[in-house]
Amino acid sequence: MKFRFHTESRLKSCCQQAGILIPCLFIVFMLNRCTGHTTGPDDFTKWLPASIPDTVYLDPSNVYTGYKRELGRYLFYDNRLSVNNTRSCSSCHAQIFSFTDSYTRSSGAMGDLHQRNSRPLINLVYNRYLTAADSTLHFPETQMDGPLFNEHPPEMGARGHEQQIMDRFKNDSIYIALYAKAYPGEKDPVNWKNSKLAIATFIKTIISSDAPYDRYRRDSIQYPLPAPAIRGRQLFFSGKLKCYQCHGGNDFSTPLQTVQQRQPDFYFNTGLYNIDGKGGYPSYDRGLIDLTRKKEDEGKYRVPVLRNLLFTAPYYHDGSALTLEEVILGYEQGGRIVKNGPFAGDGRINPFKSPLVSGFSLTDTERRDLISFLYSLSDSVLINNKNYANPYR
Repeated sequence: MKFRFHTESRLKSCCQQAGILIPCLFIVFMLNRCTGHTTGPDDFTKWLPASIPDTVYLDPSNVYTGYKRELGRYLFYDNRLSVNNTRSCSSCHAQIFSFTDSYTRSSGAMGDLHQRNSRPLINLVYNRYLTAADSTLHFPETQMDGPLFNEHPPEMGARGHEQQIMDRFKNDSIYIALYAKAYPGEKDPVNWKNSKLAIATFIKTIISSDAPYDRYRRDSIQYPLPAPAIRGRQLFFSGKLKCYQCHGGNDFSTPLQTVQQRQPDFYFNTGLYNIDGKGGYPSYDRGLIDLTRKKEDEGKYRVPVLRNLLFTAPYYHDGSALTLEEVILGYEQGGRIVKNGPFAGDGRINPFKSPLVSGFSLTDTERRDLISFLYSLSDSVLINNKNYANPYR
């Protein structure tokens, strides 16, 4: 009941700010529909859809075990993993927010702002690309080196303090037992390599697939969607909006457009900024160009997951949209218009904007229907699943 009150209050506030009204009965409907289905720590692999090739769990460098997962869960929630005991992985990836943090931009152990807001740590096993603007990172085991050891900005601040941090766990009887079970036979299992493998094992088990829309697809008679969500679904897949062209697949994050070897092109410029009239984005985060150094990649970011949008506001890579209505209005215009401030500009005429972002027209009712459908992708089972919860509470 505490969670439902919190979520309904938050959504009501967002709707009021956006000037739209989504009936509270629909919110309660969604939350009530998503109850009861949980996944145990050792059976989650059986829950993965057979149609999705499993390339992560079969990785011989990090074979799954329940003991390794449990160690990873403890580490994920432990502030001692940061240099000054102030931040844990869960600080930026909280279960109640679908493993995001609800901030515009995340902050690190020293208080520095990250250039982006946190991405939801859900269904990573389905995703080849794990970050907003780095197409070289495909596995959590390597991706987490960024937040752990980055210095610009420092997030966990572990670089240069690696031994000091590991000593905290070597002197803890709970962790001595956890590491011994996770890595039996090793003389000194408490080390960074094993810690990262364990955390990766845990977060790869965070599976979200029990939203009202998932249940509707499995049995539309037993789990019908409200009429607004049905109409919104029709708009989402319509030739008028063509949302599905970028938001396909299990997580609504796989584009239809392909590049080399017919692989999906996951990175797009959607006309979010155009601060100099030449396609410029804020200097602290210019997108894929920071990796490739190709001018045409400025403002390109990975297509986001559309699951659990009810819990993951604010939106965009930098949290610059507080509501889904703001996001949709930007796409309606064919690019976002920023009228004031240092980032003012007309994204509609950004020279690097994808031609897929060409604009469309919606009535107020259609916009509410589309938002109703998008909210039906939110899985409250996930954020209440005790298998993902803080083990210290």
